Amino acid sequence: MDKRVMLAVAGAGKTYTLCNSIDINGKNLILAYTNENVHNITNELIKAYGQIPEKTTVMTFDKFIYNFIVCPYEATIRQFFKCEEFRRKGLTISKPPESSIKTGEFRRKNPDYCPKGELGHYHKEGRYYCSLLSALIMDVKNRNINLVKKAVTNLNILFDKILIDEFQDFRNNDYELINAFIKYSNNILLVGDYYQHSVLGENNNGKPFSKTKKDKEGKKQVVSYHEYIELLKSKGVDVDTRTLSKTRRCPAKICQFISNKLGIEIEADNDHEGEVIFLEGNGISKVLNDDSIVKLVRQESHEYTFRAVNWSYSKGDTYSNICVILSDNFSTIDSEEFSLRGISLITINRMYVAMSRTAGNLYLVKWEEFKKVQDRYRKGN
Repeated sequence: MDKRVMLAVAGAGKTYTLCNSIDINGKNLILAYTNENVHNITNELIKAYGQIPEKTTVMTFDKFIYNFIVCPYEATIRQFFKCEEFRRKGLTISKPPESSIKTGEFRRKNPDYCPKGELGHYHKEGRYYCSLLSALIMDVKNRNINLVKKAVTNLNILFDKILIDEFQDFRNNDYELINAFIKYSNNILLVGDYYQHSVLGENNNGKPFSKTKKDKEGKKQVVSYHEYIELLKSKGVDVDTRTLSKTRRCPAKICQFISNKLGIEIEADNDHEGEVIFLEGNGISKVLNDDSIVKLVRQESHEYTFRAVNWSYSKGDTYSNICVILSDNFSTIDSEEFSLRGISLITINRMYVAMSRTAGNLYLVKWEEFKKVQDRYRKGN
């Protein structure tokens, strides 16, 4: 059995490595977290092989669960919940109803809410909630039925190898289902970057990164990089921290700046030229007006007239040069006294994502400097 996790740094070639790890004549299942990931994987496969190999399947994790577990085993699912047959209509990305509704100062029972012990909890008029698919599969388990074990074991017949991209984005029930994949699969490869977890604005809490106990100040504790490695090893996988330890994207000086300021080890495996440049005065407007340079802002990028992307939304992108608008937390990042103390791990991870998008220069604008010209670039002004 071959069960491996490859931990990468930004720009190390995660998707390239994953796509070039398949047996072109074998039956491969490649799973991704988002449709954008699927698009990137598809492009990489075509680049490597001229087309998507005939026996290789690429899809999002949600779509896979629905097509390969929910649909084929729906009779088993209905049996577990003692539910009559109903017309299945597909998936919905709408949010499942909460158990109660707030009315003024009070909360009352939500008439649209269906208890967890009923199949209606997981679907709406025949459309399964995407956010509850893994929970549904994990819940179908008793003395006679273990749907996860049965389904994943049978996947070993359908596929020679399972590959999962950006696995750090899977949380809670999705994470638990991934663990089942690891346990029951014969051949599985997972690729991801620990420091890119929790940057998407969703799935920021829960397993495997949130600890159950809070620190002395009552703040949530986060599983560290080294604790995460030990956690993965405890699941029975070999953890590779070397193969993808260097970035093919970022210049050496950018890597050094990220390592020194954000405490995230990243080295360059290229000869790219690039500098860290702090902008002031007229230099700010010159870069903001240059559409060839993408501006990365903490949030609400749509509000600006210049070419902008939110820090977290830039995940997976590569640009020739970038300009990062710093938040107040990083106002002293250019000084030797700068400290990460008091800055949340999520904010640090998002800044890491933003800074590591460049293959050239990294322009930085402090928040207090940006505020001087901010209104000039707001839409509608």
